[in-house]
Amino acid sequence: MKVEVIGTGAIYTKYHSACTLIDEELMVDMPNGTLKQLLRNQYQPEKIRTILITHKHGDHMADLPFFLKYVQAYLYDMTNSKDEITIIGPKGIEEKVIQLFEAYSFESREEIQEGMKIKYIELEQEEQEIEVHNYEVQAWQVSHGEEKPAYGYVINQSVGCTGDSKLCDNVEKIVENSKITIADTSLIKGDNCHMGMNNIKYLTQKYKKPIIATHMRDKTRETLQKEENANILVVEDGYQFYV
Repeated sequence: MKVEVIGTGAIYTKYHSACTLIDEELMVDMPNGTLKQLLRNQYQPEKIRTILITHKHGDHMADLPFFLKYVQAYLYDMTNSKDEITIIGPKGIEEKVIQLFEAYSFESREEIQEGMKIKYIELEQEEQEIEVHNYEVQAWQVSHGEEKPAYGYVINQSVGCTGDSKLCDNVEKIVENSKITIADTSLIKGDNCHMGMNNIKYLTQKYKKPIIATHMRDKTRETLQKEENANILVVEDGYQFYV
C-alpha cells in the first residue's frame, strides 16, 4: 500500500491537521482544508471511495461537505457512479455530516440523500471488522476524554491510525496488530485526551515497531526532533511510504 501522511499537525499550528491517504482511494479523517491539500498535491479526490472518521471533532471531519460537493460536481451525478462513497465512523456520523452541510448552508438532508451516493457504517462495538472496497478495516474504540465513542483503525493488518486518544489497551492493540502506526503525539506528557512523547517511547520500546508521530503541537514537534529514537518518525506533511 502507498501511504501519504497528508497532515501531521494539531489545530494551532501551521501544519495541516492530522489525516492520512492510502492508495489514493482511502482517507483516514477529513479535517478542515483537506480538499485543497489534496488538489495542491495533485491527487484526484474523486478517486477516494472510503473515508474512515476517528471521531466527530471538527479538525477530523470538517471538510467532508467540501469533499462531497467536489466529487458531486466532478462526477456531475454521484447517483450514477459505479461505486458509492463509504463513510465509516462513530455512531451518529451520518447526522453529523448532515449538520455540517446545514451549518455551511449547503445541500439539505433530502438533497444529500437524493443526489449523493453515500453509504454510512456507524460503529458502536468496542472492536469491529469491516471489509470495504477491497480493504480489511479493523476498528478499535479508543479513549479521547469526553468525546465518545472515538476509534482508531488498522488497514489490511499493516497501517495503524490511533486517532486522538490517551494511552489505553486498544491503542496498544492497534500498534500490536500493525506493521507501522501513525499515532497521536500531541503532547510532551500524555493526558486524559491525547498521548505524549512518554507514551510513544513506551510503545516503541514494548513493541519494537516504528511509529509516525502526528497531531503534534509545535513544542512537541520541536522536542521530538531533538530526540534520538530510530523508531519514532517526525515527518513533514506529505511524507510518503510503502508498506
